[in-house]
Amino acid sequence: MESTNGKSTDRRWKHPRKRDAEIVLLCNPRAGGRWKELAKILDSDEAAHVRRIVTDSVEDIAPAVATLGKGSGLVCTYGGDGTIQRIIDHLLDNENHSSETILALLGGGTMNVTSRWLGFGKSPSNNFRHVVNGYRTGNLLIKEVPLMKIKVGDRLHHGFTFGIGPIVRILDAYERGKKGKVAAVQIGVQSALAALFNMGSMVDQLESMEGRVTLDGEVLEHETFSAIFTNVTGQINPGIEPFISERTRDSFYAAAYSVSAREFATALPFIARGLLPIDLGEMLKKWGRGKISEPLSTDPRYINRPSHTMVIETDEPIYTVDGEILDKPPGPIEITIGPTLKLAVGPQSTFSQTVEAAKNVIRG
Repeated sequence: MESTNGKSTDRRWKHPRKRDAEIVLLCNPRAGGRWKELAKILDSDEAAHVRRIVTDSVEDIAPAVATLGKGSGLVCTYGGDGTIQRIIDHLLDNENHSSETILALLGGGTMNVTSRWLGFGKSPSNNFRHVVNGYRTGNLLIKEVPLMKIKVGDRLHHGFTFGIGPIVRILDAYERGKKGKVAAVQIGVQSALAALFNMGSMVDQLESMEGRVTLDGEVLEHETFSAIFTNVTGQINPGIEPFISERTRDSFYAAAYSVSAREFATALPFIARGLLPIDLGEMLKKWGRGKISEPLSTDPRYINRPSHTMVIETDEPIYTVDGEILDKPPGPIEITIGPTLKLAVGPQSTFSQTVEAAKNVIRG
């Protein structure tokens, strides 16, 4: 059954409401600083009869999630990707968590990558009304999505996207500085200068990452990487959907590229659209032999395939899970498929998504 980007086999259907189930609104108002949008949610008619939990900081998320019991039928979350990642981690650690609980990712942060992938638009208040009304009438569209289980040293995460390498260092530089469109453009320009011309303040951040990567028991040939990503939704950022083949319900998307920063920057526009980079060396050899008509080979330094396990051994100091930049403790990184979540689908879901949900209802 296809996903929003047509690459997943996750199940979706309409979820009937349990009459005695509680609706919870869990908010992190500091995510993206969108206080006005949060006020619209809290002042709405739909919020009048839901339990509200508003945190003062991300440190308050753990005790807030601990108050959720098995009677929580729908948990609406207001916050960005980092907030969602923390909520999910603590939710799965909660002994009182029910696998039947539906999680609605309303947005409210800066990027909201997973929220948008699920069909939620830019207005969290509209998203909230859509979810609550759909749940109360039994017409809310649900999507089952498996998470990745990411073990980093003695630390355990659950998430939709994992990344490590030079691109994550650039993201960290942005997170540590001033936020906003101007700052993002400045970081982009500095990164382009460093990648293409080896000049500027971002040269050190774009040094290749050294490490050993094992994918489904196979040790990859190369030991320097410009990027390593794993993902379950097929989308790393809006407009960036690099994965080629369909994954199964017990696998995740994996991509790794062992090239210089310049080569990666040149290939990125094609990779982002799910196109395989060409082996330029092999192409020149064929052309030199006059065999222009022969099919071109894919760059063997680029790995892109669904996988069941990935182990990364590296001294890289940071990594990201769903946009949250984290310091890496000692030890290897082990990635496998984890538990499945029931996620609400937003009002901007695709037509094919809605048709597939209707088919599931008919099939029973």
